[in-house]
Amino acid sequence: MTPNAEGPQTRVGPWPYIGVGCLTAPIGFFGGGMIAVLVAKIVGAARNCPPPEGLPACHTFEFLWPGALIGLVGLPTLALYRLRRGRKATGGSTNNG
Repeated sequence: MTPNAEGPQTRVGPWPYIGVGCLTAPIGFFGGGMIAVLVAKIVGAARNCPPPEGLPACHTFEFLWPGALIGLVGLPTLALYRLRRGRKATGGSTNNG
């Protein structure tokens, strides 16, 4: 028998999507938090607010948690969107099950 010219057809399943989501979630959480603290530092400098002892900026936690949660949701969403769009462009399967 001659194999198919495109190669064997494999079923993708949900595992690549779960793997990408699980790897990018903590990266997004910490990255979003660090960016939010940078924004807090810029806002504090613009308002001439001296940071409390041991913290990098005024109102650190008011910026940290929303930024971290945005990163926690945003980065995996963006990564999965790009993965799915790339598979559709190459004609690969996007079947989740």
